[in-house]
Amino acid sequence: MLRLNNVEVRYSEVILVLRGISLEIGERAIVAMLGANGAGKSTTLKAISGLLRTEDGDVTDGSIEFDGR
Repeated sequence: MLRLNNVEVRYSEVILVLRGISLEIGERAIVAMLGANGAGKSTTLKAISGLLRTEDGDVTDGSIEFDGR
């Protein structure tokens, strides 16, 4: 199970990109993320996968858990 709880993401320690994102995805679930340009879809996926650091981004609040870790 993947769980995001109140996740906040900032770029360059200044620019708030995501605020308060929470979701829970069960095992074997298929999920689609839909939204307008600039809505935070890519940033959410980068936060989950750990790729924010390559763009000077950081999860500054909340938690991301995968299989309880």
